Amino acid sequence: MFFVTFHKTVANVYAYDDDGNLLNPASPNVLNKDGDELRGVYLEASSGLLYVVDGGKKESKIHSYTGSGTSYTEASDFISPKTTDSIDHPFAVAFDGEGNCYVSNQDTNVVAAFSISPDGRKGAALPVAKYLTSLYPSGSFLDATLVASSRNNLPNASQTDNVTEVPKELGGLAVEIDSKQDKVQNSVRDVAFYALNYNGSTVPLLFVVDEPAGLVRTYDAATGQLLRSSNPLTSPVHLLINGGAMYVGAKDQVLSSPIPNPYDPNAPIWVFTPVSLSPAVPSGESVSGMAFDGEGNFHVAIRTNNTVMKYDSSFSNGVQWVSTPMPDNPEFLLYLAG
Repeated sequence: MFFVTFHKTVANVYAYDDDGNLLNPASPNVLNKDGDELRGVYLEASSGLLYVVDGGKKESKIHSYTGSGTSYTEASDFISPKTTDSIDHPFAVAFDGEGNCYVSNQDTNVVAAFSISPDGRKGAALPVAKYLTSLYPSGSFLDATLVASSRNNLPNASQTDNVTEVPKELGGLAVEIDSKQDKVQNSVRDVAFYALNYNGSTVPLLFVVDEPAGLVRTYDAATGQLLRSSNPLTSPVHLLINGGAMYVGAKDQVLSSPIPNPYDPNAPIWVFTPVSLSPAVPSGESVSGMAFDGEGNFHVAIRTNNTVMKYDSSFSNGVQWVSTPMPDNPEFLLYLAG
């Protein structure tokens, strides 16, 4: 089964079976109440809690839900701007399995880090990253900042007016402003966590999509230090880690790379290369969420034409997965086994 969030008009999570059929079509809402602008969705296996990012201005929160199957009821405001000023237009959330999570925020253009309460229902802001406070002992940062913005005074986010700008070369995230509409046009996007085993130790890595810079960046999830950046990409947005590979959606392409080891001095330059999808995503379309199912089939949402393509494990024999066009632009995909 898959959960899907949507970009514009559908403000709830819908469920589809493995064959692409909408479940409960007469009443498809998985959540007991609509959100505002739903984005990332994550199911925590041990607690059974479903976390949903709501990036709309009316909410701008991460909610937790309890339930099973295709029915979930809101349990709590897991993370809220009422207690953490870095939370503003959140896009994605990543969990490390060790009691912490990381949230990308488009309007403040930062990634914020949180510790998770034992019951999983509350996230508490962690201190500003040691890397940042070491670089700028007298600096000013938003609550819980792990990865900072390269620019302050962002439109519609007055809390950014006096924060310390971190240059891009030191790990600050790029941002593009639409001056005519006085709003953030492009900023930080997806995040993904990976525990790297290296020299007998586990190294916590956080991968962050810096869309305006056209890069995927790697940070030490414990300290916030920038470790490595990828080759230049065209409009990267969504990330997926599966096994030892990483996938990024960029315009009408899916690109892949082995998980890089930023601590290996002999590691090659980190390069993403296009996945040879057969058939290819039509030129001019925009891919969004990605997921593998339990049989290794690869699914990629085509946001601009309201559908999802399904490929086999060799990325061939692609077919339109959903039997009918989706009711809205698909954003994130989440596969749930069993």
